[in-house]
Amino acid sequence: MTREEVRGAFVNPDPTAKKIRLPAWFDDVPWHQIDYLGWRDLRAPQLAYLVTEADDQALGVLLRQAPNRAELESRAVMCDLCRSSRRFNEVSRFTARRPSRDKRERLNVLGLLLCTDLDCAVKVSAKPIRQGFGLEDGDRVEERREGLRARTVAFIRSVADTERITQHRG
Repeated sequence: MTREEVRGAFVNPDPTAKKIRLPAWFDDVPWHQIDYLGWRDLRAPQLAYLVTEADDQALGVLLRQAPNRAELESRAVMCDLCRSSRRFNEVSRFTARRPSRDKRERLNVLGLLLCTDLDCAVKVSAKPIRQGFGLEDGDRVEERREGLRARTVAFIRSVADTERITQHRG
């Protein structure tokens, strides 16, 4: 994917931002080997970007990280995309604002629990610790990667789905 394709892929761009800041290592991304690309905005650490490919086109979403709650410090939390359990400070709530031309609708957001370092692809590609029944390790990793891709695309499409919002109000 090119820089222009990625910048144009966002279903919920920030109306105040002039341009999406891509990471410095963007030109070195091996697109054929990754399930999605996630990065943080270095100038605004609470912002994160998630881009994937679906049906030969780029899809992206702008995310905003919510602060972690200290009362959860002794708990394990599961990431909604990679489905791995991690410590409370390694998974954060991220929200994505749904696109709308109506200013009253701009508070309509969707949230998910996501690995804070955005490295879900590394976790699903790792060899499983426990041996299960039925699938070989390579098949199990590929099944986990397909699930990660499907959940990522489904989340981004649900952010862009403005039809569902208007049907509820009608």
